[in-house]
Amino acid sequence: LLANVKREALTAGTQLWTGEKTLKYLAETVYGGSSSERSKWPATLRTMLDETDSLGLTPKESYQLALKALGGCVWYLQRCLLDQQVLSLATFEEYVPLDEHREATETIAKRIDDAARAKRFMVLDSITLNNLKIVGSEGSLVDRMDHCCSKFGKRLLYNWVCAPSCIKEEILQRQEAVTELIENVDLLQDVRQILGQLPDMERHLAQIHGFGLALRDHPARRAILYEEHVYGKKKMRDFIATLKGFQSLLPLPQMFASVHSQLLVRLTQKANSNPAGVFPSMEKQIEFFESSFDHEKALKSGSIVPEKGLDTEYDAIEQEIKDLNAELEAYLAEQSKFFGCTVKYFGNDKKRYQLEVPEGRAKKATGDYTLEGTKTGKNATKRFHTEETRRFLKQMMLLEDRRKSVLKDLARRIFERFSRDYDMWKGCIELVATLDVLTSLAEYARTEGLSCVPVLLSKDETIGGKSFIEIEEGIHPCLSSEAAENFIPNGTAIGGDGKANLVLLTGPNMGGKSTLMRQVGLLAVLAQIGSRLPAESCRMTLIDRIFTRLGASDDIMAGHSTFLVELNETSAILKHATADSLVLLDELGRGTATYDGTAVAGAVVHFLADLKCRTMFSTHYHNLVDSFHEDPRIALGHMACMVENEEGDDPTQETVTFLYRYTDGACPKSYGFNAAKLAGMPTAIIKRAYELSKTVEKEALKRKILMKLLKQAPQNEIKDLVVKLKSFQF
Repeated sequence: LLANVKREALTAGTQLWTGEKTLKYLAETVYGGSSSERSKWPATLRTMLDETDSLGLTPKESYQLALKALGGCVWYLQRCLLDQQVLSLATFEEYVPLDEHREATETIAKRIDDAARAKRFMVLDSITLNNLKIVGSEGSLVDRMDHCCSKFGKRLLYNWVCAPSCIKEEILQRQEAVTELIENVDLLQDVRQILGQLPDMERHLAQIHGFGLALRDHPARRAILYEEHVYGKKKMRDFIATLKGFQSLLPLPQMFASVHSQLLVRLTQKANSNPAGVFPSMEKQIEFFESSFDHEKALKSGSIVPEKGLDTEYDAIEQEIKDLNAELEAYLAEQSKFFGCTVKYFGNDKKRYQLEVPEGRAKKATGDYTLEGTKTGKNATKRFHTEETRRFLKQMMLLEDRRKSVLKDLARRIFERFSRDYDMWKGCIELVATLDVLTSLAEYARTEGLSCVPVLLSKDETIGGKSFIEIEEGIHPCLSSEAAENFIPNGTAIGGDGKANLVLLTGPNMGGKSTLMRQVGLLAVLAQIGSRLPAESCRMTLIDRIFTRLGASDDIMAGHSTFLVELNETSAILKHATADSLVLLDELGRGTATYDGTAVAGAVVHFLADLKCRTMFSTHYHNLVDSFHEDPRIALGHMACMVENEEGDDPTQETVTFLYRYTDGACPKSYGFNAAKLAGMPTAIIKRAYELSKTVEKEALKRKILMKLLKQAPQNEIKDLVVKLKSFQF
């Protein structure tokens, strides 16, 4: 997706760490290096450690490069001050490349066997995502169908569209859930209202986890925050918003109590009420944090003053302060009795607890009382300190320092306590995100009036075990409702019983060939995420990968010409396509000489026909049509048009009306002069080009007739003809 982004290589050793340096850093700063701590390392990392090294600082030989790559990532995270926050989540997954480097000409039989192995996701590479405009800005497939209410739901929808499911049962469960939501509009709208009020809980959860870290090397322990109260308020705001978000989800089990969809039951029901449900019971945890501190005060101050029972250390200090205050009150009563009048405490901070005595009674003070000050005037008083008040002051200041220290770390400990149930909170968010995507698919189908539920089959359920895709009256899914009303729907049938797996597509320039190919690819993507389709019907076997070679462009930064870019994209198809793939090739070979381009295109058609993957191959090379028109592996199709004044010698008088309808058979011409006329080229240029094209056509026709005659003539007559030609004097 980011092919044009500038890249800067990392320096080996200092930036791109070795595997040993990476493991040493993880052991020293995150996970611990002792044998007891190593058992708590993420399971994925443990599998990469050499068992013969008791210290656990040596990677297995096969994982040297993987840990070296991880080291580069850790260095960058460290540079961004995110290493502790991300690595402490301990969420690692081993990346296994989807493709193996293999020679295309040697592996057709092997790939036909490999296609049967189970794959979880359809593969869409960056070229396909761009060519089909699946993601991006306005007008993309995601933009068109996104009705998600939450930010984390939008991210999951993006993931679904970029990696559609290849598991039939999973797709069928999504279809069932979407259908039930469409049929129950009140439930759909109620749950969307709840989801629409949720904050970005997924990101907040990761941030709260970072706030609660107590690692000694965490950046927060070294940071000097000049606006700490502002930072504290933001943390409180995100934390309380997340709590309220989880609280608003508590009614979901009751709302969905009567649903029948297996997937909806799993997403919304608790295991104690329905064994199939996995929705967490989190009422106790939410109640604990709701009652632990005053949320309004926390939002205003940016700090937490806990309620009793939240923090034992804080409670102990508060109890000691309470006991000390009781001693202070008792001592004050004792002094009032001694002086025979009302005695009060005076002062603040370090001068607190001075005994303020009316001047008339102060004469009773003995040598144990130290005079600290006087007040003259009408209500004159004297102020004293005693050994007891000094002891009270010292004790109180120590307790207040301890309380301040505890409160300073209390917010972190609250966040840490919240993160103890990280897996539960994370699991809940994942369930709600899935529910949000399903409601989005239901809303998309409901607002667009989509009724086609695609029928998905495994190859075992087809005649002869052949892959196929059949679409009736399909419409491009990226069109707006207004544009779709004027769009001409098209049906497509590729593969299956008695049908060719490769369609050679011809037709006039601007006739809709590329649009049809993109439409087929996008409808296949929608079908495998569980969505309804803008079509009358759709039947297909699962697609493991969609390959596209559409449009024409060069790569200036890489020094690649248009033709080389085409061949690079085609090379990936030839190396990695299987019998379960969908290949969309548009006008391959146009970036070089006609004969070279035709030869390359013909060789690719042969290969894909042998592979038996579902293929749409558009071309303006009509020699290809002549070469393959009798090949049973290949079907011919074209985008229909209506032509007027075609027989005349003036191409500018020719009128081509595009019907935008896919039709069986080949189109005899590409009607390029009509495109030139529409582009506004000078009439004289068009006429001259027409004359030259007629000359070229005549020469080609002569060669074609000659070759046909030579093929039919006896060999001895051909030899005599060659002898006579040699005898001619030129």
